[in-house]
Amino acid sequence: MIVRDLSDAVKHVPPLAPDDSAARAIRIMKAKGVPAVLVAEDNRLVGMVSEADIVALAASASEVRDLLRSTHVSEVMQPIALIALEHQVLTSVADEVRLRPVPAIPVAASDGRYLGVLLTRDLLAAMAGEPIVPAIAGLATPLGVYLTTGALRAGATDLGLVATGAALMLLNLCAVGAVSAMTWLASRFLHWPHTLPSGAAEVAIAAALYGIEVLIFLLLLRLSPLTGIHAAEHMVVRAVEEGEDLTPEKVRQMPRVHPRCGTNLMALVVLLLAAYQLVSSIQGVDSEFGAFALVILVVFVAFTWRRLGAGLQRWVTTKRPSDRQLAGAIRVADSLLAQVQARPSANVSVPKRIWHSGFIQVLVGFFVVALAAEYGPRLAVQAWHLMAG
Repeated sequence: MIVRDLSDAVKHVPPLAPDDSAARAIRIMKAKGVPAVLVAEDNRLVGMVSEADIVALAASASEVRDLLRSTHVSEVMQPIALIALEHQVLTSVADEVRLRPVPAIPVAASDGRYLGVLLTRDLLAAMAGEPIVPAIAGLATPLGVYLTTGALRAGATDLGLVATGAALMLLNLCAVGAVSAMTWLASRFLHWPHTLPSGAAEVAIAAALYGIEVLIFLLLLRLSPLTGIHAAEHMVVRAVEEGEDLTPEKVRQMPRVHPRCGTNLMALVVLLLAAYQLVSSIQGVDSEFGAFALVILVVFVAFTWRRLGAGLQRWVTTKRPSDRQLAGAIRVADSLLAQVQARPSANVSVPKRIWHSGFIQVLVGFFVVALAAEYGPRLAVQAWHLMAG
């Protein structure tokens, strides 16, 4: 293997200017997850500053904060000991690191362009045959777990992704139908809405009906097999991210909540829709109070949607997966990792990455069922009349 095969592992860390502060170097290292950053002047690399260099600076200071903010990186940087070229063989790079240990390995293209830094642990992992896996995204589908790195994919097919959108819309239609049935029964036996007061009561009733609809949808989702598959997807992704062996025993120990789950986005959408419904109802009664309520709700949504997303994952959108669901997720992860190992530098176009995300397929399934529910009965009636005629 050559350095270029590890392009996914090369961290694109912008070089600092010589007059940047040591404090800024610390911020960059923390943000990028690297132990050192390069220093460049006039598009030419002139040095490297590492955590060890800054620790040595701070250890002898009484006012560390002021010193780190006032010291330029040019005052603490070290000369660049080696630069790995993108076509250089990994064993050759490892031999240079053995002779001249560095906190991070600068990587340059054949024409001398700086590409980023490669960590020694990633170099060793590649030499040991361990795949260097970029961020993994996934979806739970009725046909099993789907996983993708953007460039590569494994698990459920496009049909499974379309089925996910279709299943979610079916659950939504069931919730809408349940609320419609409730309102019909209320109007039939309780003479509603003719006896209801107007104004604020209408707002409360509209909000209550929307809340009931959301609760029914979440209950139906919780009862569906998708939640177990969803949990298995989260758990296997966490196992890969934490470098654990993909065995049922290890994966079973992983948490079901993942910070990059789409449930967080769903929580945001639900809150925004609820806010829209509530504010629209309030503005129909009192426009000034509606504007005030909008500001309050925007602040509320901004501070609660991530927490709500984590809560939804824990209590609604995931549940303890069955052994079969967990085994299926592990097979998909093994398949994806095998592809990553075989094609470590797989590159695809932006449209294909979007397609691999599965978002388009899910939307197709969602809208196909929505359109079928909207126009299907009318078409069926027309077809019946044509056949009868």
